[in-house]
Amino acid sequence: MPAPTRLHCPDLRDLSAPPTIRPLGTDYRIARWDSPASLSPDCRERLHLTLRALAARAFGADHSGYWRSRVDAGFFDQISTLALILGPDGVPVGWGGYHRCRFASRRALYLDAAGVVPAHRRFGLSTTLMTHFLMREVLAHPLRRTYVVLRTRHPAVYAGWRKCLGARRVYPHEHRPLPALVRRIAGDAAEWLGDGPGFDPDTLRVRDAYRMFDGDIYGVRPRSGHTQLDDYFDHEVGPKDAVLVVGRVSAPGLARIAAGQVLRERARRLPAIGGRPVRGAAPCEPPGRAAPTAAGAAGLIPGGRP
Repeated sequence: MPAPTRLHCPDLRDLSAPPTIRPLGTDYRIARWDSPASLSPDCRERLHLTLRALAARAFGADHSGYWRSRVDAGFFDQISTLALILGPDGVPVGWGGYHRCRFASRRALYLDAAGVVPAHRRFGLSTTLMTHFLMREVLAHPLRRTYVVLRTRHPAVYAGWRKCLGARRVYPHEHRPLPALVRRIAGDAAEWLGDGPGFDPDTLRVRDAYRMFDGDIYGVRPRSGHTQLDDYFDHEVGPKDAVLVVGRVSAPGLARIAAGQVLRERARRLPAIGGRPVRGAAPCEPPGRAAPTAAGAAGLIPGGRP
């Protein structure tokens, strides 16, 4: 494990709890806090302002009230791991995080809100960051099955996770009934989030999940490029609703995802005709606007993290 390293970004230097810096692809790095609760109030506020600014750029909408509510509700005390994606110049260009949970007596990671600013999309950063999170947690218990849970109303995020993990491992699925275990995991997650009253166990939809947003969640309506999927989100998932997504992850499957990322990164580095770089397509990287993958401002109940 590398020693904590100072950030090059002036606004994030000299924090009370320095992050661990790791490579994230060829040109990017991750600054990861594994104990965000140890940050001092001043440092929490500095990170809060960074997250708020990144979200405004990523979503094309004002999310300042969302982040202020989350921070006031104990965001830094509840989240297990928080990370910033650092660009080639060391300036943050994205973020993400997760909560270690147990739903239906199974190991689970609840993925928190995440995003990447527009200028740095299409390089697979969201995929690489989520794989980094999963590698740390799944490989720590390689013989146990881990479930990934997230809340989203972005059709491309849902489609991306199905492509990453395989359609048979991600629910809800339009052609497959919900297994009883998935229902229990989703139900426990909804209760933990405080979404129980609005949760539909048959569809995994959550009514009014993003009730804490004063305005629009996205500056532009999110699309996946799949007509049927986009129509479903347009007509069945309201403007403040979400889908609770449950995915099953194993060590072998995660190894395949990581190998695919290595191949895409190598392809991206190869010069194309005319000497211009080839951008690799990322299966979990949503096109267009970034997507909040998870919790709402007040959606994390006190003590929600085990």
